Amino acid sequence: MKKSWNNSPWRARLVLVALPLLLLVGACQKAEKTADTTGSTTPAAETAGDLYTCPMHPQIIRDKPGKCPICGMDLVKKPKANTAAQAPAGEPLQNLLQSPDATVVANQATVQPEANAPQLSLTLPGRVEYDVRRNESIAARFGGRVDKLYIRYNYQPVTKGQKLLEVYSPELVTAQQELLFILTNDAENRTLLQGARQKLRLLGLTNGQISQVIRTHKPQYQVAIYSPYTGYVVEQPALAAAGMRALTPPPAPADGGMGGGSEMGGGTSAAAPAQNAAVPASALELKEGSYVTAGQSLFRVVNTDQVWGVFEPRPDELAGLRVGQAIRVVPEGSAGKPITARIDLVEPFFREGQSTGAIRVHLPNPGGRLRSGILLTGSVQVAPAGGLWLPRTAVVDLGNRQVAFVRSGGAFRSVVVQTGLRSGDRVQVLQGVTAQDQVAANAQFLVDSEGFVQTSKTDYHD
Repeated sequence: MKKSWNNSPWRARLVLVALPLLLLVGACQKAEKTADTTGSTTPAAETAGDLYTCPMHPQIIRDKPGKCPICGMDLVKKPKANTAAQAPAGEPLQNLLQSPDATVVANQATVQPEANAPQLSLTLPGRVEYDVRRNESIAARFGGRVDKLYIRYNYQPVTKGQKLLEVYSPELVTAQQELLFILTNDAENRTLLQGARQKLRLLGLTNGQISQVIRTHKPQYQVAIYSPYTGYVVEQPALAAAGMRALTPPPAPADGGMGGGSEMGGGTSAAAPAQNAAVPASALELKEGSYVTAGQSLFRVVNTDQVWGVFEPRPDELAGLRVGQAIRVVPEGSAGKPITARIDLVEPFFREGQSTGAIRVHLPNPGGRLRSGILLTGSVQVAPAGGLWLPRTAVVDLGNRQVAFVRSGGAFRSVVVQTGLRSGDRVQVLQGVTAQDQVAANAQFLVDSEGFVQTSKTDYHD
């Protein structure tokens, strides 16, 4: 019997071989159609208009190149939709990726450091202090009781020869009686008379007071003490450094020269008024009836006809100042002419608690217009100094360091600088930049507030 082809196993084998071939051909045809479709749409997309945007402000979109109206940066081409963004090659991208305190991208004018030093005019802050050489102390040359007090308050003005107080002193009475005894019993003995007179002078009596004793032939029981100086009186309480010892009365004298307990009433310490802590600073602690001892400092007279002007330059400014340099001094709030003087002393040590040096100037003070504490402004012309110079706006002071911005490629790099003298609108740079650097003219514009201030200190740029 003849076998049918439809039931032949060869037919089945042929189908199994042909089916994969048909599937492969169909897939190739589909891929070709897809490729044709893509190729036909790409030219259409490329023919559309290009758009430009700002890298820092993406909301700015323009149809042609230009500048960003906000920051002034060049606009870049905006990537097409459904395509991968193309990163610009080279250094600008690296600048944008760095921290803003290390590199700043900006369109900023630059300047070059100059080696020509300007004529320096230093402006120094200062104040008025009283000249301690013109402060005189008035001490008691003998002990006794204050019977009359003509000084009523601190800073009371006095003139030379003005009566300050009257004191009863047994010691002084005894010395006067010795002079009278010699005049009565041995008036021809010039040696004794001269010795008695000299003793009274050393105890503080004037020639006029001694002549009155001789003329009246009676001792003075109340002896006046006169001011040998002109100025303002300031009280100096005795034994101020004695502490609690001032609260106890002194022992009675053994020789009876002060009249013993009967004359002094047992006595109290000369500093006993210091017990009253409620006494205001302008009131006197010395009262009528108080007792003073020999050598006790009663008052200090401050003469204000000449005062000191103390100025405090920075350490870098102090190096350019010398004794004898002319200085122009303007007192605060003064409507008069500036005072022209000369530097009398550059203090060799920093004052306690001060981080700056000091110079001293003697200033005339007619009428006492310059009082202690008044602020002064001094101007000194100093010789030009070396180093490089930049505009003061090119250096920003961050408190713990000073920074300038040097152009590096398409951006500005921050560098720490060491500054020196300042003159008008320029500042001396001792370290940090070179004469070939391009430095941003306005450093404050490039500071990124918080992030910049919190960065660690960088090395100097050489």
